Amino acid sequence: MRGKMIGFTPRIGIPGWLLAMGLVATLVAQTTVPLLSQLSVDRNDPIYTTYAAAIERSEFILDEGYHFLFYDSSRGADFTTDTGGDLCLAFQQGMHYVYQTGQYFRQPIIRMSYPDLVRYEFFPFPFLQVEATFLVYSSHIAIWDVKITNVSQTQQVFQVIPFVWNRYRVFNEVTFHEQDRAIHFVHEELPDSWTLNHQVPYVKDVRNVVMVSRKPQRLTSYRSYHWGTVPIPQKVVIEKPARFLVWGKMVHSNGERCRHQDPAPRFQVVLHRDSTRLLTETAPRWGSADPNISPYGFYGVELGNFSDLRDDDRFTLMMFCPATKEGAAITDTVRFKETSTIQRRDLFLEPAPFPEAPQQVDRDIWGSGTEIRLFWKKSGTATTYHVFRRDYRREGVYRLLATRQSRTFYTDRNIQGDQIYGYVVIAEDSLGRWSMHSTEINNIAGSDFLTDMRYPDQLRNRVRDMARVVALPIRFQLAPGQSDSLRIIRMVARPGTPVQEMLDSARALMRFDLQPFIRANEELFARLPVPDFPDPDLTLLYWSSFNLMRQLMLPPEGKCGYNYYVFSREPQWGWGHGGQVFHESLTMLAYAFLDPRSAMDSQRIYRERQQRNGYINYRTGPYLDETIPYNHQLTTSAPWYAWQNWMLYRITGDRQFLKEMYKSSKAFYEYYVRNRDQDGDGLCEWGAHAVLESVRDARVAVWDEVGWPSHFEALDLNTMLVQEARSLAAMARELGKTREARRWEREARERDRKINQFMWDPETGFYYHVDRTDHDFSYKAPDDLKRQEIIGFLPLWAGIASREQAKQLVNHLTNPAKFWRPYGIPSLAADDPYYNPKGYWNGPVWVEWNYLIVHGLLQYGYREEAKMLVQRVAANMINQLKKDHQFWEFYSPDEPWAGYHRQYIWAGLIARMLLDVYAPEVSGVRESFLSKPD
Repeated sequence: MRGKMIGFTPRIGIPGWLLAMGLVATLVAQTTVPLLSQLSVDRNDPIYTTYAAAIERSEFILDEGYHFLFYDSSRGADFTTDTGGDLCLAFQQGMHYVYQTGQYFRQPIIRMSYPDLVRYEFFPFPFLQVEATFLVYSSHIAIWDVKITNVSQTQQVFQVIPFVWNRYRVFNEVTFHEQDRAIHFVHEELPDSWTLNHQVPYVKDVRNVVMVSRKPQRLTSYRSYHWGTVPIPQKVVIEKPARFLVWGKMVHSNGERCRHQDPAPRFQVVLHRDSTRLLTETAPRWGSADPNISPYGFYGVELGNFSDLRDDDRFTLMMFCPATKEGAAITDTVRFKETSTIQRRDLFLEPAPFPEAPQQVDRDIWGSGTEIRLFWKKSGTATTYHVFRRDYRREGVYRLLATRQSRTFYTDRNIQGDQIYGYVVIAEDSLGRWSMHSTEINNIAGSDFLTDMRYPDQLRNRVRDMARVVALPIRFQLAPGQSDSLRIIRMVARPGTPVQEMLDSARALMRFDLQPFIRANEELFARLPVPDFPDPDLTLLYWSSFNLMRQLMLPPEGKCGYNYYVFSREPQWGWGHGGQVFHESLTMLAYAFLDPRSAMDSQRIYRERQQRNGYINYRTGPYLDETIPYNHQLTTSAPWYAWQNWMLYRITGDRQFLKEMYKSSKAFYEYYVRNRDQDGDGLCEWGAHAVLESVRDARVAVWDEVGWPSHFEALDLNTMLVQEARSLAAMARELGKTREARRWEREARERDRKINQFMWDPETGFYYHVDRTDHDFSYKAPDDLKRQEIIGFLPLWAGIASREQAKQLVNHLTNPAKFWRPYGIPSLAADDPYYNPKGYWNGPVWVEWNYLIVHGLLQYGYREEAKMLVQRVAANMINQLKKDHQFWEFYSPDEPWAGYHRQYIWAGLIARMLLDVYAPEVSGVRESFLSKPD
């Protein structure tokens, strides 16, 4: 049967203000087939390649997205996931096995790319052309169509091998369904501590079915991809509360977080009173599923795994990063009485602080598994070795098995029954210093995919648990010029879903027509304005950013009566998958050019959940109302609300939206000024959990080195409130509420006056926070509030600066020693001692804040500076897209680098920045403050 698309109608209208300005022709001048359907791009082009289901076929709780990893020559053209396993394709002819793209005869070329699908082609062999389409049909289903053509002059016989590879944990409950050409298995999606603490629903044990359209030669599963020791996943006991968790950041000597994963850092912990026991990065975690080594540069270890842990125990923790050969060691004391069960200790790594660990550790298993011989290469300075063993079924610690061994091998003849043992070796030098432990070796019998593909059925290839790979190899025989096809279905489902139901659903999709989904995307994206960019890289960045933003929208669910967004769908992490926040909602000012109704409905989420007193949550999602009570107040989000709503009205011309949001914006503004002015002087301070409320929530020069935000009359906050009042005035005038408009204008002028009276420093020509008590720039020390942060330019965005003040600000902005860096405006001046271009709010480029600066520059007539700034920010985003084809939370101002979270929604604001400088007649940006008096 042919598939029928499920109720998808793009909700696009022509913005009212564009109609009034006669710019409809500009908006719809694009051909009916968007650029995204006419691509010819490869790994060196700045194309975004993460895919998730369309909004109308998505859900929040169980939602599987994929990243197309076509650019890494050491990997295949895989569709990877954070925790669900990677969908892979290999090819084999005789003994010639091709999986890595570096082995391909011709590299992948992408021909089409939308938020939920990609079409591409490549040649694994000179004779074989592969054309593939991958569609994330829904949050639960991916459809992968593969067309293969023999382009040679002779008949060709070969295998196509679809397989799923779990690099995160393992597959369990593996079952084989020959009649359905399918394999069923279960994988784990473990919640992080944020998800658990906020009681956001999740699915831990996810059922899977992988089905193919052609009869496989066999259905197989394996403990590993390569020959070697079988990796054992970290044990997680969520229901058991933490006893004493030590955690922190891992920071390299260059100031950058250690985010290496292949190879990942290793650590070990010993108690001073008992060095015969050892904890490593494989230790079980209690009360949380956070990994002991996080890809975001954090570590954690539960010392409660020492069963007799007691108060006053001294311990030493050693950390080592094999990628940089840097390490650190700390010694501390367990203090149950004086601290919580969680203790933070950041680690600052330095070059080679301890002896080299034993290398090339391997094993032989003898006596039908009753004996194991370990052997290793001699370490450079080692004089003796210590062998530790862990009984995985019994405990989380390694116990000393052999000490002060001079030989580089050891035989354990005491392996009991079906026990699983892990072994590590530590070297000791002549000074008595220990090395980091070796990589772990265990006694689990090998069962690897690669060997079985080359030598079929010579080893165990149907493991039922602890599987890392499941595979469905298929034989093809093609005459010259002949084509054939293969469809692969991957389905995920909740626990308890009958396997037969999943098999039936997958089978029904085998003849599903994908063309309607392509047409739906083309209809949606054909409505985008298309500026004439001078560089094809800018064009791809522009289109890719809309793919990102659209992809992150989800349909009404739970408490959300309208569509809403998350920060990222693939990968997922707790606070990035909880719901909306005002500062991320700045993205709607770009997204609205693709789908105005969807952007407006996202804002309606806030109105829908607003309390009677005007308060709006810090974070609002389908299963979350995050209020963060602190100091007898509820934390809210930085007040960009009225401005966002007014700007969206300017794009959409939707008066019903304007009426709704004026009322909501007014209530929120009144709540804010009523609850954030402790001394009643007409200037506000950040309140509740002030660091979170201020947006800049980590590594802020003033917060870290001067004082808590609520001690200051906040420059950024009061600037936002001026813009809020002005936006309310504009909304009121548009609605014919003249008296109310005058009130808002009066309040904006008064706050504007106070900002210039107290927060402008004529001596340095810059704006700063002031002390709440006496309105000067000194809090703990003279002029300690005079830190030149990015917020000092917000008065340009809000129209607070006079022409002369704007000139002085632009002089600072364009000073290369301070802010005019190669890749954008840093969050802190580069000549500040706290500056770190790879830190957090003390240096990196944040796209949304650079957007506000661009907006301000344009309003004051600094068009060339605005364009140059957009080009600089875009350059690093393009660099990163060319490198890993992903968008990031922030970027370095000084070099091609990005961190720390991927597929971050507010990176999409680059599209609005590009529109503002290359098509201002479309974006509607205006020079509003040229006549502001000095």
